[in-house]
Amino acid sequence: MTNNDLNQIRIFVQVAQLQSFTQAAQALGVEKSTVSTKINHLESRLGIRLLQRTTRSVSLTEAGSQYLGYCRQALEALQMGDDFIQSLSQVPSGRLRVSAPHNLVDFIMPSVITPFLQQYPQVQLEFVQSHQEVDIIKDKFDIVLRSTSTIIEDNSFIYRQIHYSQWVLVASVAHIEKYGHAQTPQQLMNQPSVGIVYQAGQDQGQNFFHWQNQRRVLQHRFSVNNMNSVILALKAGLGFAMVPKGMVNKELAEQSLVEISSDISIAPSSLYVVYPSRSGQPAKLKAFVDALVDWGKSMQPTLA
Repeated sequence: MTNNDLNQIRIFVQVAQLQSFTQAAQALGVEKSTVSTKINHLESRLGIRLLQRTTRSVSLTEAGSQYLGYCRQALEALQMGDDFIQSLSQVPSGRLRVSAPHNLVDFIMPSVITPFLQQYPQVQLEFVQSHQEVDIIKDKFDIVLRSTSTIIEDNSFIYRQIHYSQWVLVASVAHIEKYGHAQTPQQLMNQPSVGIVYQAGQDQGQNFFHWQNQRRVLQHRFSVNNMNSVILALKAGLGFAMVPKGMVNKELAEQSLVEISSDISIAPSSLYVVYPSRSGQPAKLKAFVDALVDWGKSMQPTLA
């Protein structure tokens, strides 16, 4: 007779994902000895080794790799059941952990976050801002907000486009007075620029442009992983910059910032909300996704 222990299965999945007994124990809030004992009992019950252990590493055996897939399906089914029951109440509650790009919280605080928290007092929002691409499952996020200039082909999660940004090359009046208004790519590349610092593996669609049948990649005099800081440096005259047009519309209208050329082509970026593809979403997740989608429509009513 089968006697499945859900704690054994949950612990096995956590160890397999983190490849560490110590990290799994920390993530689960239990002693490392408990993790070891549960894994030993699971392997003893199944009569096969699921994990290869050394003093420095933990890895899945072939059987363990296959078994992991079944365990994930079983835990996901249980979570779907829990989510379905929670969704029946239609009262969003609990903590919602969200990954977002730098600066986004500042941008959506008055229009999304504040009214959402006011409307749903039983929800706690936890935002982690980073340009690093996160693993929504391993890093334990409920929702990931991802900005990219490339087409997303990953079908393992739900991806919903909620915002679309055009980018422009602009400079301050002081910068143009000092260096001149560039008329060619070569003239522009002889001037200093400021912009976002990109890390390995990160989408760099906003670090190059096309102009007069030439593709040019920017090498910044000053770079930082924060667009608000880039715009401050831009306004201070430290260099021209490539920025989302929506973040400098006011300055362009006031002519304190000047677009270098409307003929310059820069890849647009899209903001996606990403969440696990499953039915029975908890009410808190559904309510926040709806708030983000409504915000995106209000910003750009024609966005599909």
